[in-house]
Order: sequence, then structure tokens, then C-alpha cells
Amino acid sequence: MSFSKPQLQNPAKKFIEWKSDNGSFSYYDKDTQKNETLPLPVYFVVLDELSTVSGFCEKHKSSIYSNEVRSTVRDPLLVKTFKGGERIAGMYDAIKGTIKELGGKYTKSVYAMLIAEGQEPELVNLKFKGAAFSAWLDKKINTSQYVICVNDFHKEKKGATTYNVPVFSPIKITPELNQAAIDMDMSLQEYLKDYLAQQIEGSKDAPEEETPAHIAEVDAKLKEIASSPKDNAILDSGWLPKKGAKKTPAQTSNIDDLPWDATKTDKAPY
Repeated sequence: MSFSKPQLQNPAKKFIEWKSDNGSFSYYDKDTQKNETLPLPVYFVVLDELSTVSGFCEKHKSSIYSNEVRSTVRDPLLVKTFKGGERIAGMYDAIKGTIKELGGKYTKSVYAMLIAEGQEPELVNLKFKGAAFSAWLDKKINTSQYVICVNDFHKEKKGATTYNVPVFSPIKITPELNQAAIDMDMSLQEYLKDYLAQQIEGSKDAPEEETPAHIAEVDAKLKEIASSPKDNAILDSGWLPKKGAKKTPAQTSNIDDLPWDATKTDKAPY
């Protein structure tokens, strides 16, 4: 970080995670300084998707986080714990075993336009890992043509532990929402362009042996993008079901449109 290249501020208003213990979305509210639940149904338009690592380290009783990358094949990850000084750097395929041992999981970082009745659309970040990521990968929805709705979840079981997996359903996007998403994404891409450029620049300029000053600078950058609350290592572990295991059929929505007129709001226009 320098005067000409200040620390970037992530434009997302909320950093939301799926909580598999109670089947809900949760985010940390800086104003109340509490974890708040986002009630279902939740509607959002996907703007962009990146990859990261998140989780919880039992050894240090600390959250795990990393930088965000476009490609885990081309772009290096720097995985850390908030406590304990654990640091894992490298391409995902080379370090995934160590990440798993630490308690980290591959996580899809989804930037989206969150929409709700009577409210101004918000730029948010949603993180899906474990079984929630598996469901996201299997949703088979064209995110450029549909609003994503989460209004239900199904239960899965691993041993004696039961956990909840979100059900993603498509809803027809309106021209007004499509334009609002385009406008919001233009602002997001300005941030991501600078953010990803700093990641590439940092990986090229990093010294072979990190000095305390370098570590402090990297820490400051990573803490800014790791604003999500602490995970529950047991309940939120998100085990993937065994191959061939029977799943509860995903429920799809028969609704062609949002259950309210998204063009009418008492808030500011899109």
C-alpha cells in the first residue's frame, strides 16, 4: 500500500454466508456488531464469480481466509488464519491438502445484486463452500438470464450430523433489473480490475523471504477482503454427499416473475 496505490475498499455492502446448521443466510452487521440473518426468500442477480478459501482452524480457534482469484490454475493463493500465524501460499492444486488439514475449504465468492421488495438493490458478496458450493455448481441456471431465488433447502446427513443445503431456483429477469445489474457490475468491475492487478503485482514483487514489513502489508490487504464472521467448524463443515447417494429432489420455482413489481419502490431508483 502506498500514497499512489491506497488500500482498496471492497464495494460490497454485505458479506453473506450460507449457514448449514439452520438453513439460512447470515452476515455481520457493522452497525449492530452482530451476526444478522437474511430471511428467506432471498433474490439476487449474479454479477461475477471468483474463487477463494475460507473455513475455521480448530488448532488456533481462528477463521481462515485468502485472497480472491479468477483462476486457481493460473493465480496463486495466500491462505492465512487470523490467529496463529499460519500461512500457505501457492497454486490451489499444490496446497489443497495442507489447506484441508488446516480446516480450509475451496469457496466460491459470488458478487451479486441483492433485491428485495421496497428496497434499493445492494451490491453484496455471497460465499458458498462444501455442500452449498456443490449445490451452486449443480444448479444449471443461466445466471445471465435469470434472477436466483433461494426459498427452500433440503437436508443431508453425514454420520450423526444433519446439515441443510440451499435450493437455487430461476426467476425470469426483467429488462429493468437487467439494466440495474449492468450498471452495478460496471462499478464492481472497476474495483476488481484494480484488486486483481494488485494481486498479480504483489506476487511478482514479493521477496523470496518475507520481511515483517512485507507480512504486515499483505495482512492489511487480506483483512480488508475477509469481512465475514467466524465459522462454526462442526455445524458449518459442509460435507459433500457420497457419490451416488440419494438426494432430496431440488424444488424448482414455477413463478415466472418476482412476487412483486420490482420497478416500484419508495427507495432511490436503480
